[in-house]
Amino acid sequence: MAKSEYLRYAVILAVICLAAAGLLSVVHRATEPRIAAQRLAEEQESLKDVFPGAAAFEPVREGEEVLYHKALDQGGRLLGYAFKAVERGYSSDIVTMAGVTPEGTIVRIKVLSQNETPGLGTRIAEVIQKETLWDVVLRKVRVLSQPRPWFQERFDGRHATTLNETVDAITGATVSSAAVIGSVQKRSAEVLRQVKDGR
Repeated sequence: MAKSEYLRYAVILAVICLAAAGLLSVVHRATEPRIAAQRLAEEQESLKDVFPGAAAFEPVREGEEVLYHKALDQGGRLLGYAFKAVERGYSSDIVTMAGVTPEGTIVRIKVLSQNETPGLGTRIAEVIQKETLWDVVLRKVRVLSQPRPWFQERFDGRHATTLNETVDAITGATVSSAAVIGSVQKRSAEVLRQVKDGR
């Protein structure tokens, strides 16, 4: 093949790459506001999940970074704090949203994202449906719209400083579950310290 042929193919490939990059940039710019709005909506939903009694959430920032959210009731009184905790699990970062009272009691937690080993690490987000199909068909029970994962329910009402003693890791998913326990305990302590320091 002649050098001119190589040059021609190189130019064609460069033009295709530039066109693809330009198109990708346009699509990214066009969809960025919608993606940001979706993320905000998901975060608001997660805040309500971990603090169901709160009427509003007020972000506390340091620069552009949100340190935590104040959970407020209808009258604007403080109920507690909601925050994200991140820790490396077995094969991915596990991001958890948690709610804690000013006294340090965990209200609820919710695993927001994880990419752990299916059937093992993913048990941190596993939901056990107790109702059978026949229970539903015979109308013996109503299926909950969104049952909570059993591991995450273990945190409800526990004191944040003793999570590593009061919440058991999952057999077969020790690394993943210990990452959730450790991250929530550590981040709770940080948030309560920041509040005490007036941040």
